[in-house]
Amino acid sequence: MNENTNYGYKKTGSSKFVIVAPHAAGDDLKSGFIAKKLAQELNAYLVVNKFYKKPNNSQALKNPHQVEDFNELTWSEKKEKYLWSKKNPVMKEFFQDIEKFSYQAKQFSSNNKALIIYIHSFTSDHIGIDIGAGAKHHNFSNKIFGSLYHKEKGDNHGKITLPINLIKKIKKELEKKVKIKYNLTTTVGYQYSGWSRQSAVQFHCHEGRNDYSIQFEISQHLRRSKSDLDYTIQILTETIKKYL
Repeated sequence: MNENTNYGYKKTGSSKFVIVAPHAAGDDLKSGFIAKKLAQELNAYLVVNKFYKKPNNSQALKNPHQVEDFNELTWSEKKEKYLWSKKNPVMKEFFQDIEKFSYQAKQFSSNNKALIIYIHSFTSDHIGIDIGAGAKHHNFSNKIFGSLYHKEKGDNHGKITLPINLIKKIKKELEKKVKIKYNLTTTVGYQYSGWSRQSAVQFHCHEGRNDYSIQFEISQHLRRSKSDLDYTIQILTETIKKYL
């Protein structure tokens, strides 16, 4: 049963997976629904923000006390830690619950690592799913690099949040299934690499944490109808069970 929180709701699981929807209040459409259904399929822990919108949301001004981007943390290079004083206090509660669930989920893992999965949605004409794990393809080749070696890293210094061999297998599996039904590609970091330490997916490999994390950006083509959503949840469930 879901437990209501100041940011939305959470649910205890019985597997190594923690499913998170940071923008389910109206920014990433259907991300909360996908996260909830995916958690059911995986017996996963679940954390969903359903109240706090991003600052650029058209509805943000109507409830200014409920404005915060839950996928944009504040990292201090000097102190080498996350700073919560610059964020809405509820956002700290959100990540404390994720951290607590991540710790609990370790008991179901063979390698003492929880696996945190972030669900987002975005708009693209040619991409079905974009995978974020602190890495990015190099010129659409099969080569994947993190911020340490990629020429486009800029000021980003986040870590790769999942072994590259697993990222490649997940990408290949999803691309096959998305290509067949929608004739869309699956990419790694094309739209959202997740290699900034301000990104939520990076939270799990800093400040002494040592878990795996990944984010799935789901395009509008895979969210348009109930059958599309059912298929999206199905292929994500199958791929996660197979490789993670």
